[in-house]
Parts: sequence; structure tokens; C-alpha cells
Amino acid sequence: MSAIPVPEADRRVASGPLPPALSEGVLGRPQGRLRFVTGGIGPVLVLCHGFLGSAENFEGWLPALLPRRTVLIPDLPGFGASAPLPGRHTAAGLAGELEALTDALGHHRFDIAGLCLGASVALELARRRPERVDSLVLHTPLLHPSVVRRRFHAQAAAFTAPGVFAAITWLAHQRRASDWYKRHLVEGAEVDQRSAQINFDNQLRASPRAARAWLRDGLRHDFRALVAGWPRPVLLIVAADDWIVDVPKLAQLARRHPQVEVAAVEAAGHGWDQPFIERQQALLGSFLDRVDGVRAAPGGSARS
Repeated sequence: MSAIPVPEADRRVASGPLPPALSEGVLGRPQGRLRFVTGGIGPVLVLCHGFLGSAENFEGWLPALLPRRTVLIPDLPGFGASAPLPGRHTAAGLAGELEALTDALGHHRFDIAGLCLGASVALELARRRPERVDSLVLHTPLLHPSVVRRRFHAQAAAFTAPGVFAAITWLAHQRRASDWYKRHLVEGAEVDQRSAQINFDNQLRASPRAARAWLRDGLRHDFRALVAGWPRPVLLIVAADDWIVDVPKLAQLARRHPQVEVAAVEAAGHGWDQPFIERQQALLGSFLDRVDGVRAAPGGSARS
């Protein structure tokens, strides 16, 4: 396998060019290309996008991250500009590709973050290689089926049913139908327009086979014990009015564990508007500064 630059003519980026602080590359693997972007300074932070996403979904976090971390953001297999896997797209399968990417780039110790279903990939990598992962940043994590709202379980089961998913995929490629569904059943009305455009572009690029398998897999995991027993700092970011996760239940799972910080952003839903983006930047910056302060203190946890 090899990490190589992406030729300009072969770049497939959602909604315009990458920020100039980031560079782009591809990991060549027998099962297909794995696209990633990287940039910034400091310790490495690996970022896992959410359902139907790509590296561009982290654009709103970059002002807080790039002065503090060297970010590594892949398009997970089957999404963005990365080729789908030949087999099933599960949290374990996607985490295996992420592990191969960090190996190829020589990143043997890192923090890791994930958005929604991407948090499951981050946690799966932490489960299999705990000696390599330091702090965790989990945005709207689906830690257990019980924290996912029943109506979303019902939606996912109906939409991924045999004979139905092809029609749902077609509707997801129609902008008006997609916007209506997100506005009324997932995100709410207040969504930053650039984020909305990136999300729709990513829907057009995603592999339907990968999307169906990842969604079905992502709703069945139990990461409660992993997070409860994690020996290093954990930040959970949620929107207080999220329509996918039950925020009080999620907070209850973490309440008794001093290393877990739960930040519920008031007056925000699953969609990202500008105030929510700015609040997340503040939370991320504060958390990472505290983590770095602990590491720098005498007896603090040092990276290898």
C-alpha cells in the first residue's frame, strides 16, 4: 500500500476547494482508493465523518483544531471520494481501514473524534487498539440502541428494508425531497446553507450499498462499557434538541464517570447552524487545551 498525492484533475471535493491549510492524498489499497486530507500543527487528531459524509463535514471545526492539532480526515470507504469495500460496511470494517491509514502515514498515537455514526468507527478503533488512542471526542454518539430515539429506529428499519431502499436512494438524490425530509424528520429548519450543500453533494457521491450496511450496523452497538472505562479524557458533544439521540439518556450513561464531559448545546438540533458551529469550536478548543495542559503537567500522560 502507498500514500500518494491526488492529481488535481482527479479531485472530487464537495462544494468547492479545500481550505488552503489542508493537503489531500490517497492511500492506495487492493480494495480501492482511500482519500484523506491532513493539515495543522501539534499532536495528531483522527476525525471520522458521519453517515453519508466526507472530510468536508469537519470544515466548521477547523478554526479550533488546526492551531492545536494535526488533523487526519479520511473519506471513509464508500463515501466521499473513497472506494467502497468489497465486503460489508460495518464499524469494525471501517475502523480496519482507518487503522491501515494511520499505519501507512506513521501515526502510532493519536486522539480520535467522530460524528454520529462516525463516532462508532472511532470507538471501534479505540476498542481494538487502545494503546494507540488517547482522548476521545464524540459528537452525537450512538453509544447504545437505547439512546437512539424510537422513531429514528423505525425510520431506519423502514428505509433500509429490501425493496424500499432503492426508492429511498432515488429520493435522497432529489434536492427538494432530501431537504424536506431533513427539515421535518432529522435536522430541523435552521441549518447553515454551506453545510447543507456539502451534505447533499455527499449524498450524491455515497455508495448506496455502503450507506445501507453502515446505517443498519451502526444502530446495534453497545459502547457503554468502553466509554465508561476509558482511562483518558472523553468529550461528548450533543445538541440539546437533537432528533436522533435521547440526550438525557446519553448524559445519564456518562454521568458517573469523571473522565467523561458531556456538553449539551442549548437551542440546537441535529443540523448545524452558525451559532452551533461557533459553540462547538469553543467547546473543542477548551477541551483540547485542558487535555494538553494535563499532558504537560508533571506526571501527565505523554505520547509515545
